[in-house]
Amino acid sequence: MIKLRHALVLGSLFAASAFVFTGCQSGAPALTRGATASDSIQSAADDILTARGQINRTLAALRNLTDRPADIPAQYKVVLKEIAALQATSVKIAASADAMRTKGDAYLADWAKQIATITDKDLRSAAFDRRAEVATKLQGIFQSYQAVKSDFGPFKNSLADIQKSLGTDLSLKGLETVKPFVAKATATSEPLKASLDKLAGEFRAVGLSLQPGAQ
Repeated sequence: MIKLRHALVLGSLFAASAFVFTGCQSGAPALTRGATASDSIQSAADDILTARGQINRTLAALRNLTDRPADIPAQYKVVLKEIAALQATSVKIAASADAMRTKGDAYLADWAKQIATITDKDLRSAAFDRRAEVATKLQGIFQSYQAVKSDFGPFKNSLADIQKSLGTDLSLKGLETVKPFVAKATATSEPLKASLDKLAGEFRAVGLSLQPGAQ
């Protein structure tokens, strides 16, 4: 039985962002730091969309098996391959999800520490305002991540039940039995994919805002 973690898709996203937070504390020039952060976050958004595509491929393989059974053993092997790919993605994501939050907090704390050394009080206040703006955007991403986790629950449960059923009965009757549940999984994937799209969009927006010369 697959054991998909709640942190779907966020994984590659969080792994890429972890590099951003580590790099930003190195004292590198602002030009390099901003470009590196922007590129890493843009790459993370791409990884989210890749995971979204894997959801579609998994569901397409299931529908092909239940709707158009022909070479059932071969079709079932494709289903297992796609489910395994989805599982691998989720495991990678789960391993880096907590690190993302920790490194993000450390990044903001280090930024505040550096701002505190600015002697001009007006500039120091302006710099803190800018930090607060970025912190708000990051908090928005964390909130969107919670929506992804919430939407993933029903989808995960549907896939787990389908795999259990297919694992015990690949007859035509067995395929007919799970067919409506494949349709249900497809339906429950829609809010999940919408959450992923929103998350990817937020990461792109943050990444663009960190580019040198950005608004």
